[in-house]
Amino acid sequence: MSWEIQGEKEEMTHAAITKAWNLLKGKEDAPNYRKASGSKNCGNCKVWDASATKDPETGYCKMYDFNCRADHVCDAWVGDE
Repeated sequence: MSWEIQGEKEEMTHAAITKAWNLLKGKEDAPNYRKASGSKNCGNCKVWDASATKDPETGYCKMYDFNCRADHVCDAWVGDE
């Protein structure tokens, strides 16, 4: 399948469709998910849900739909401001 945008032909591959669908559904991977080195971490992120798991060091990320560690962080961290 392909379409034309402003004179440029784009190919729709299964991978491209899946990535777009996951992004729209909020299931894209958390950007640059890594061990936290500063005060920002998943455990104090606004979208962290500690009640979703039994392990106090693990919670649920409501933005990216996955279980994450309290001592990690990603580039989409959201504070209370």
